[in-house]
Amino acid sequence: MPPNNQQQSGRRPKPKSRFGTQLEEKQNLKSIYGIRENQLKIYFKAAQKAPDETGPKLIETLEKRLDNAIYRAGIAETRAQARQMSSHSLFEVNGRPVNIPSIQLKIGDKVRVKECKKGKAYFTNFEKKMQNAQVASWLELNIKEFEFKIIKLPTIDEAGIGVSVQEIVELLAR
Repeated sequence: MPPNNQQQSGRRPKPKSRFGTQLEEKQNLKSIYGIRENQLKIYFKAAQKAPDETGPKLIETLEKRLDNAIYRAGIAETRAQARQMSSHSLFEVNGRPVNIPSIQLKIGDKVRVKECKKGKAYFTNFEKKMQNAQVASWLELNIKEFEFKIIKLPTIDEAGIGVSVQEIVELLAR
């Protein structure tokens, strides 16, 4: 008899249930943004209370996190690196030092590398590296000043995360 993890010959695997598909989409979303289950539930409840559509509002909220904005500005190569950079207090938002990766940014907020941190290894050849950076359309990058500004709200289309937000909303609304 073959081990449990192998198929027997002639048997097809069962198709994934609707719940299984929804669960997989939710896990993918959590993995993309590097958040825990509890954080996702908090963001979802806030998105439900908003007058806008829940799915796009949820993605907008996740996109406006400081660590994600650093990633979207092209300063960090991954969201995990952006999270580490923000938690190590390398940035200031509107002139105030921050070390909370989940802080929500608003239109008009300026995120800048702290003056004393510009010598860190992350920022060597910063100007050269940023010339080729893919910057999200909702951000405005100022390479000379080591900063970026939020110029508009991110949309679900700009996020391009490749998960079915509707499936996630249906699962979390249970």
